[in-house]
Amino acid sequence: MNRTKTKDPAATKAIGERNRVALAYIELANDRVFQKLEEQAKFALIEEVLQVGDEVAGWIIAEQGTNDPRRIASQLGVKVFGEDRGRRGGSEYRKENKEIVIYRSFHEKLLREVRSPELSEHLLKFVVAHELFHHLEQNRIGEIYKRYKFPVWRLGPFIREGRIKGLSNVAAQAFTQALLELEISPQVFDYLTYILYTTN
Repeated sequence: MNRTKTKDPAATKAIGERNRVALAYIELANDRVFQKLEEQAKFALIEEVLQVGDEVAGWIIAEQGTNDPRRIASQLGVKVFGEDRGRRGGSEYRKENKEIVIYRSFHEKLLREVRSPELSEHLLKFVVAHELFHHLEQNRIGEIYKRYKFPVWRLGPFIREGRIKGLSNVAAQAFTQALLELEISPQVFDYLTYILYTTN
């Protein structure tokens, strides 16, 4: 008798959540302020920031009536275009002119690297969504990392505080996943890591 394998929704959700947290740890791994936090505090912080990204995705979809990041960008007056050369990364948000720039060499390289046709179709949307979140930070919600301060050192009554800049990328990661309804599975883990954490 043939048995058809069905996906366990709870297991799929659990894998997705673990991978979201793992990607956040990768983003923050080299941050000295983050490294000084206790493990429980690290996890709680990541969970809170991921939730921020989810919530922003929810209200922007409700407000704009679509989850297509290019259409949302257009409706918000943000220009999305390609350029041949970039400074370093593969994409960027230019707040001065409200522009999302995707460097063509980067996009073409990713198209060659991605082995999943389904994933390739969403590639441009993925990159635009990530930068769209940074636009929303600058113009609507404030930069996420600036919401949090952490003690770096103490000397008597004096406390020096620091911030974890990568928290904005963690929120952007969650925003992108929620906006595009991405199922982050082990098969795309390396791809997501490559996109977000070696090209920006």
